[in-house]
Amino acid sequence: MKKLTLLGLGFIFLLAGSSKAGLLIDFEISVGTIQQKPSGFVSYKAESDADKIDVKNDANLGDKTKPWAKFKLEHPIPLIPNIKLAYMPMKFDGSGVLTRDINWGGRTYQANIDFNLSVKLDRVDTTLYYNFPFIKTTTAGKLDVEFGLNVRTIMFDGKLSGIERGTGQSISESKSITLPIPMGHLAVEIRPINQVSLVGELNYISYSKNTYYD
Repeated sequence: MKKLTLLGLGFIFLLAGSSKAGLLIDFEISVGTIQQKPSGFVSYKAESDADKIDVKNDANLGDKTKPWAKFKLEHPIPLIPNIKLAYMPMKFDGSGVLTRDINWGGRTYQANIDFNLSVKLDRVDTTLYYNFPFIKTTTAGKLDVEFGLNVRTIMFDGKLSGIERGTGQSISESKSITLPIPMGHLAVEIRPINQVSLVGELNYISYSKNTYYD
């Protein structure tokens, strides 16, 4: 299990334009930085709660500032959705001393020994969306509302290095997985003047007792 809380926007550079080759096509390219603050737990084939590593208190994973990029394309063709593509890398490395034996991937790591933890969670968002009809036109471009489906692809890699209990040998076990997650998408843009816009986005999914959103 892994939880990441992402806070703080560093900067945004925006490039926007349009092409008029028969159809009006609007595009937007955004790049920026975001502060990533990891918290929660990570485990691999855990047999009990004792096998979960607290990424903050056990592994001392620190905050990182990472880049992100987004490409947005809108067109006037009916029924065909618009598209947004976004990419954000996430990678954290930490170390500490195990206060207990931990089972990770079927092997037991010895307590009171230094360990190293590496967690990678790169993500790609592919969003197909529509604009609510007539809102942008009736508000003279000051308000725009989008709705659609976002497929978030998470490329996870976790690696734990330490000493195996019993043998005293150095061991390292890792797990990689690529996981696509479908999410509902809603976005609102308010543009009080042409040079300024305020944008809010929500991606959300809930299944059984599990909820994932940003």
